[in-house]
Amino acid sequence: MLRKTLAKVQREFSGARSFTHVAEISQHHRIQASPGYRDASLYCLREFLKDGVQAEIITFAADGQTSFWTQQMMEEWDCKAASLDLMEPHVERLACYADNKMSLIQRSISTPPGGVEAPLICLSQGDEEAPYNDIDLQGAIVFTNGDLNKVRSWAVEKRGAIGIISDRMAEFAPVRHRYDIPDALQYTSFWWTGHERRCFGFVLSPKAGDKLRQLCSRVWQEHLQDRSKPAYPRVKAFVDAELYNGSIEDVVAYIPGQTEEEIVVAAHLCHPQASANDNASGVGVALEVARTLQSLIERGELPKPRRGIRFLLIPEMTGTYAYLATHEESISKMLAGINLDMVGEKQELCQGPLVAEYPPDAAGSFVGDVLAAILSAVAEEAKNLAGTSSYALFKHAVAPFSGGSDHYILSDPTVGVPCPMLIQWPDKYYHTSEDTLDKVDPQMLYRVGCMTAVYAFLLADMGLSDALWALGEIRLRHMDWVAQKLQSLLETSPDYSTAELNDVVSETWAQLLYRQERKVQALHDLNRFLGQTEQGELSVHLQAEIELLQRQAEQLWTRTLSKLQIAPHALAKLKPTSDSKYQPVPKRLFRGPVSFRGKLEQLPEDEQQTYQEFAKRYANSARMNNYLVYWADGKRTVAEIDYLTRMEIGVSDPEYALGYFHLLERLGLIDWQ
Repeated sequence: MLRKTLAKVQREFSGARSFTHVAEISQHHRIQASPGYRDASLYCLREFLKDGVQAEIITFAADGQTSFWTQQMMEEWDCKAASLDLMEPHVERLACYADNKMSLIQRSISTPPGGVEAPLICLSQGDEEAPYNDIDLQGAIVFTNGDLNKVRSWAVEKRGAIGIISDRMAEFAPVRHRYDIPDALQYTSFWWTGHERRCFGFVLSPKAGDKLRQLCSRVWQEHLQDRSKPAYPRVKAFVDAELYNGSIEDVVAYIPGQTEEEIVVAAHLCHPQASANDNASGVGVALEVARTLQSLIERGELPKPRRGIRFLLIPEMTGTYAYLATHEESISKMLAGINLDMVGEKQELCQGPLVAEYPPDAAGSFVGDVLAAILSAVAEEAKNLAGTSSYALFKHAVAPFSGGSDHYILSDPTVGVPCPMLIQWPDKYYHTSEDTLDKVDPQMLYRVGCMTAVYAFLLADMGLSDALWALGEIRLRHMDWVAQKLQSLLETSPDYSTAELNDVVSETWAQLLYRQERKVQALHDLNRFLGQTEQGELSVHLQAEIELLQRQAEQLWTRTLSKLQIAPHALAKLKPTSDSKYQPVPKRLFRGPVSFRGKLEQLPEDEQQTYQEFAKRYANSARMNNYLVYWADGKRTVAEIDYLTRMEIGVSDPEYALGYFHLLERLGLIDWQ
């Protein structure tokens, strides 16, 4: 089924058409809840309808008050014009919104009508307030390469600064240092919650920032030599923008199936002009996937699938929360999804591979293995001279769940829509003004589009024969993981002392048992896609596959222990901590992952400070957050949740886990069983 469907899709899908969509969408300034985003939504709606695909725009309130599950919606924002000029010691244009939309910190508020002139005070970084206690910031504009939220929280909120200039450039080793893209502007935004003092801000490139920082230093040195001279340069800021009660849109399209069940294809439509890979590429692919499948089904080249295929083009995160929260009665019919985020890059420029990212382990599904199998098939692009081998002409990888996009909402066990993601990461130009159309490759759009169409249709039409095929793919990928894990253990074993090696072997055995349990759960997940009769026919094959999987893994494990000269009975059994402190059972009172926007600000200031200190103290454990929530099923103890998180991502910190759940309790998001 996979290769037959792939061949038909490859003949129909057009990378050029997908590229045209990317070109059109990237011209819109697509800030969430804005006129530019709305214009891009209307374009997508027209394209769906033109291709004969059922589609509509669903509108939600963007008022800063409405929440969907734990997600607070922002107000609508519109900017007409903005500029930043150096006034002293000489006149120079530093930033202009008309020239580059990313030169303004998005969601900036207006200045007075004629603009505002103020001293420019340079902070070495600015994340901490203490180094600047003796500097008067009242009415000043601060210049920083630190964390925008940290700087704003003290410089504007407490000390009276009126605006911020940032030349921060996030770095992603090894593909991006700030000087790799010295003229780029980083996409930067305020995310107002209604609890803060608002301000405006501008963005400079690393090169322009260094130049301005040198000027600030020279002015200060001249002031020290002659106190009659000003201590700081002066700048003039002008912003004509407004925040108001408006709306935010999801573009929703649908290819009907034979039942009310459906498969979801998601891609976020938002981000500033001219963001192309992020994520006009995902939307461009989704539009062409819809046309491709609609055409093949209408012509009878593909049958009408058992399940429908729904396309969600959304503002990232907020649109997914809003759609799910207003369609809770339909969630149980969504059997699986796929998320497309940054999928069109020219790899020779942007440097990242195409990654098929699995759903989190707590989702308990086989769909990540299906996507990995499809990637392998699409990667058979070229052959050797003898015709005996096929291989890819592009970089690609398969990776465990990491999150960071809309699939982390769909895959949450309280939602129950297991959703892998296709992404190219890392991307040298991610979230910068240089994420432009010239970085997009129609051939990469074609590859991803073919993968997405096959994935969506295969799951939409999955029956017994497809489930039997999937059984083998699940086992194949699990055994490959087991073999690599054990080979790594053998190769590194000489580096350990006897005691250390026993600990490592015990940890490895625990991971093998954990992975085996997850794969058995994934095998059983196939039943969700089958009717009762088909489930009965699958059951015999399913049990045989589970026994084979377990037998092969045990044989490899026994052989490995023999090579290490370790007796199985000598291993300590790894298990959750038995400390009574970590035995409470948290019960979630919310659906979907936690969005903290506007929540911590509701706590008393002393509690906010306590949490900030807690987060700082346990900074290395913060990546546990989503996994802790996923594993909290109302039955597991904190200790068990911490253990499962350790098995999934290799991080264990029961003290942090307990503290994090206590924070959720304080916010009214969990109770204790």
